[in-house]
Amino acid sequence: MKHFIDHAVEPIELERDLPSEVIQAQGIDWGVVVDAYLIKAARAGQSYAALVYSDQSGVCSDGMTVATPPLCLVESRAGFKLMRSFDGQDHFVIASELSESQ
Repeated sequence: MKHFIDHAVEPIELERDLPSEVIQAQGIDWGVVVDAYLIKAARAGQSYAALVYSDQSGVCSDGMTVATPPLCLVESRAGFKLMRSFDGQDHFVIASELSESQ
């Protein structure tokens, strides 16, 4: 007779230790597929350097630093920004930004 523990698997992660601002931004219906959520985003021209979460491509791990392609603002909601790449194929939500130094 086998015991249940012999067949144990890792528990499914419902919350993957995502930052609270990412969880809040994910709760908004943006009307498009969001390719990734960005926090601590710092603008560099029309692009951003940021920490990425929930990357739909699977290329980037949560918390990885990325540089986005040039982006334009689609809309702002509840303190978050929906951004679109210039070619219109990628959408990102900026969940938090670093302040520009004065």
